[in-house]
Amino acid sequence: MSSPCDPLQSFADGELSPADAQAFGKHLAGCERCQAELTRLLQLEQLGKRYLERHGPVEVPWHAVPRNRWLAASAAVVSVAAVLLLALGLTGKSVSRVEPALWARQQRTLEARVTYPEADTYRSLAQIPMGSAPTSNVNGFSHAVMGQLEERGDLPQLAAAYLAGGAPDTARAKVLLKRMRSERKWDANVLCDLGVAHYVAARSQEVSSAMAEFREALHLFNEVLRREPGHVQARWNRALVFRDLGLPLSAMADLESLERTEPDERWRNEARAKRERLSGALQRKERWQKADAAGGELIARGVPALSQALLYADVPLMRRDFYHAVRARTSAAEVREFLPLARKLDESVGGGTVLAEYVQRIAARDFSVRAPLAAQYAQLMNGQVEARDEEALLQKFLASREDDLALGALTYLIQHRPQYASKLVERTRAHPDPWFRVLGLQVEASREQEQERYTRAQKLLEEALDLCKREQLVYRCIDVENDLSHVFGWLFQVSDAERHARAGLALARLAQWDRERVLLQTLGNAARLAADVTLGRAYFGEALLMSEGDSKSARNIHQNLAHLAIQALELDDARAELDQAMAVGLPLTWHGIEALVDVARTRRSPRDAAAVEQALALEPGNTLGQQAYAKFLQGRFLVEVDAIKGRALLEEAIHEADSASPDDVTARHARAYSYTSLIFAAAAKSDFAAALGLFGSELGLAVPARCVLALTEDTERSLLVARGSEGQWMSKYAPVRGERFEPTSLAGVVPQDMVEALRPCASVDVLARPPLQGRAGLLPPEFAWRYRTRSTSPQPPQGLSVHVVVSEVRYDEQRSQLSLTWSPHVAPGASLRTLRDLDATPNRVLAALQEATEIDLATHGQIDPGSNTAYLLLAPGSDGSDELYEDRIRKLKLPSAPLVVLAACEAARGTSALHEHGSLPNAFLTAGARTVLAATQPIPNEDASDFFGSVRERIRAGASPSIATRDERLEWLRGGKDSDWINGVLVFE
Repeated sequence: MSSPCDPLQSFADGELSPADAQAFGKHLAGCERCQAELTRLLQLEQLGKRYLERHGPVEVPWHAVPRNRWLAASAAVVSVAAVLLLALGLTGKSVSRVEPALWARQQRTLEARVTYPEADTYRSLAQIPMGSAPTSNVNGFSHAVMGQLEERGDLPQLAAAYLAGGAPDTARAKVLLKRMRSERKWDANVLCDLGVAHYVAARSQEVSSAMAEFREALHLFNEVLRREPGHVQARWNRALVFRDLGLPLSAMADLESLERTEPDERWRNEARAKRERLSGALQRKERWQKADAAGGELIARGVPALSQALLYADVPLMRRDFYHAVRARTSAAEVREFLPLARKLDESVGGGTVLAEYVQRIAARDFSVRAPLAAQYAQLMNGQVEARDEEALLQKFLASREDDLALGALTYLIQHRPQYASKLVERTRAHPDPWFRVLGLQVEASREQEQERYTRAQKLLEEALDLCKREQLVYRCIDVENDLSHVFGWLFQVSDAERHARAGLALARLAQWDRERVLLQTLGNAARLAADVTLGRAYFGEALLMSEGDSKSARNIHQNLAHLAIQALELDDARAELDQAMAVGLPLTWHGIEALVDVARTRRSPRDAAAVEQALALEPGNTLGQQAYAKFLQGRFLVEVDAIKGRALLEEAIHEADSASPDDVTARHARAYSYTSLIFAAAAKSDFAAALGLFGSELGLAVPARCVLALTEDTERSLLVARGSEGQWMSKYAPVRGERFEPTSLAGVVPQDMVEALRPCASVDVLARPPLQGRAGLLPPEFAWRYRTRSTSPQPPQGLSVHVVVSEVRYDEQRSQLSLTWSPHVAPGASLRTLRDLDATPNRVLAALQEATEIDLATHGQIDPGSNTAYLLLAPGSDGSDELYEDRIRKLKLPSAPLVVLAACEAARGTSALHEHGSLPNAFLTAGARTVLAATQPIPNEDASDFFGSVRERIRAGASPSIATRDERLEWLRGGKDSDWINGVLVFE
């Protein structure tokens, strides 16, 4: 007769089904006999494991091998037993017993704080000599102690021991804490300790890898403090992250809070000491303020202020004020007094005599003519000229022969009188002072940006950056880096945008406090483009602390924080940020209106309509694209309350965007976003036929009457529309959702009834709007389906086929990457061209692709950390470049309509852009490819050429690419081969 205790051994071995394990777990919770026996079994297993550790393996008969893997050292897989023990709280009977040996040290080895009480008892931080490694865990306590902690389920103390018991073991700590996190509903201490593991890991890694760890740590600490603001360990640790990210004011704010709330005086004292060490940031601010005041005095008073100005000659802004001060002097004698400052400023940029020669040149002018003009220039600089009189004065300077006064006035007034930009550019082109040549390039680039010519602006700014670096003009370089970041942001080259923002911020921190705030906002903007809510909030938060009553900065920062809250689907927070932006008293910018029209759908305020009208009236738009975008904003706002007028405006925006230049970035945004609003307006009325038709209109194709699936998302809402194998309509409209789709996989997104309606289809066309295209798992592996972006595929010309293969690339040694082999499946009679070794540079590969009818790119794929899209790694060219991004491929012309195989890891990954399909596959389609095959996951070197080659053979035999890929996938799966990467191979047509 069976007993309820009979399944115990199977339960301990992890051999019960989940349902049976759960049922036995309920019995276990009330059966002391089973609890005691289970403990004995686990102890036996632990003893066996220790024996193997000390003496090595022994040969035993097969039937005697222990089957219990529940306490495997890797902790990579957690059995049902562990889950239930924790869930039922059985381990709590012994979890509270402290192991004194772990916490007997007089000093702590970890600067961060873990939450286990004995580990968080105050100990001073041990000083580790430079060049030496921290002591090992083994020196502090034995593996036996660690085993005992795990044996009795004392996971909080075990996690603390991994992190704070000696040299941190972050890998094991992460595994354990992630397991604990998955097994508990919500536990602030687990999240905090997991954040510590990420933070400690970040400090031992290179900058590129460390940033991801810092981001995760900050996200976890924010999550804890959002729900438990008084959690002292999380606040302490967040302060450390802020400090290491270079955000001292944010760190100081958290430390100051701890000085008030931490109950232990010793922790309070350490918090105070850390805060005081960070106060160097405030000293930078104070020095900049003094330099700025000295520069202002120099302009206003001249010679009497020179001695003070000389003290701050190393501050970049002093050169700017020097020019103004010299121009404002009314006698040659006064001008000559500026020679010492001129020479010191020349020395600060590595020598030369540019400024000394300028002083001597101006001192030689005829001051009977110049003096009255110089006096008027001084009035202009001191704010004594009415705005209505500025243009007449500018004309007077331009008509004079005092070129430096004219250039100075143009520089000062250009922001409010952009119509004079061409005159400034003309006067700076051949100027002997590189300061003004850089300024002219910046102004010219600004004009290009106003006309949506961002690629041209990029080239001008890169020329300016090269010149200002060469001449060590820090003040100008800061602004050029800032401008370049914004240009790359518009081009959605997010990593470049971040790189230039960081470079500008590093320069600003030399002595330009005011530009620090600007560059922090620029860095926050790059994070926003990368959909990095955590770091974006950190950068904008620091900038807000620096704004100190600057209304314009405060408005802009709150607008950006609203955008980040929208990305996080925290719409109440977004509404609050917009309300704060509006409370500043300045009109919202277009950027703020973009956030407002999103939030107003679900959280509309009576003053929103006036805010939209005011902003659009102030910025009606200069180009067709900007005018289209203004109509989009108005239409998106109105379509929720006045559907007819809103739709009309959105349709006008699309029409105007279609009339704009293909290079007009804003036009592309206006077009895509207008379609988004129209599609969801139709879905809100349950007019799914109209919604699906709009998917087709956007792509310029007639939507198939059957076997089609369309999907899109828009902030808090999402939509799937399908027509099954019989043409039947299916839809799933979510007007409100709590989370976005997974960024890499769409598994489970399509409802089962929709899947079944599509199952009889020979192949399914998927119309996925950005950013959803390029994600795997949308349909089961037995389905043939493709991402479709155009009405028909171009076909290769008749005649000789050219098969281009890139493989066995020799990478830059610093990359530490192995070459990949490839066995191409070349069609009979086709010409084969292979680029390998050092010949496979980006420029040579691009040149070779233009004649190809078939392309195999067998090289490493890398993920750009900014845009999250893939790029190809190749051999370094003569310019040192070894990366091939989608923007260069997109500009190619592929007249032979090749079939492209991207045999590179994660090559199908696309950007987070909402206005266009940004990815390597779509770049090739834009260039003229007929079909692209690419994977969303890492692919094995040995199997890739066999799989993709077999797909090619099926296509040559007459199968469509989607069916060929599906059939080969199923054959591989039936053969028991690795399924993960195979299921991630996608077809783009």
